Amino acid sequence: MNMIKNFFVISLCIFLVACSDKAGITIPDTVLSKEKMAAVMVDIELLEASVNITGVGPGKIDVAGSSISLKIDVLKKHNITKKQFDDSFSFYANNPSVLSEVYELVLNDLSKMQAEASKKPLPSSPKTPHP
Repeated sequence: MNMIKNFFVISLCIFLVACSDKAGITIPDTVLSKEKMAAVMVDIELLEASVNITGVGPGKIDVAGSSISLKIDVLKKHNITKKQFDDSFSFYANNPSVLSEVYELVLNDLSKMQAEASKKPLPSSPKTPHP
């Protein structure tokens, strides 16, 4: 729930700050599409949430900072290189109105996942026999 609030706040800030015209922005062929970028960012957010919940793993993943320490499996899963991700993130960061659209996709996907997870019954704990 906290991660969704974080993305919502970031998206809202980007949306409010964005002043460029969306119609004039063309995404270069070398940049991941909005949908692919959103899918990668969802997996990154899930990875960070897992690290935060379990307390194990490579540590915090800093997507907005200059040093991005991603688990290589996330990039491999999406068949992209770190350079492709870095270049794409840089493009979107320099075009906040388009980045806002990406974050909207991320929020939608995470919300769907949360709704699905809340529909599933909690696993029952094994009954221990009383002596």
